[in-house]
Amino acid sequence: MKSKEHTRQVRDKVIEKFKAGLGYKKISKALNIPRSTVQVIIQKWKEYGTTVNLPRQGRPPKLTGRTRRALIRNAAKRPMVTLDELQKSTAQVGESVHRTTISRALHKVGLYGRVA
Repeated sequence: MKSKEHTRQVRDKVIEKFKAGLGYKKISKALNIPRSTVQVIIQKWKEYGTTVNLPRQGRPPKLTGRTRRALIRNAAKRPMVTLDELQKSTAQVGESVHRTTISRALHKVGLYGRVA
């Protein structure tokens, strides 16, 4: 299971110690982070020349997690609500999305049968 990313300062310290000639194990013990993490940080630094977090791959989701959960709650509470009504309610929150996006989000959690 992946955990949170390390701060820029921690990654910079790893590189600093590596440049000073310390090995992976010694850096790992000194900073109290796993050896494999130290190895990955150094490999990334060698490849890209920086310790800054690189942008993620793929398109970010149109619906935020919070809006998606609110949408699911709303649809589960009122089974006869139409996709158009749900679309209007998400637009009021500030996220205008297409009906199929809403339908897809509801289908993923097992809610079907909402036609306009």
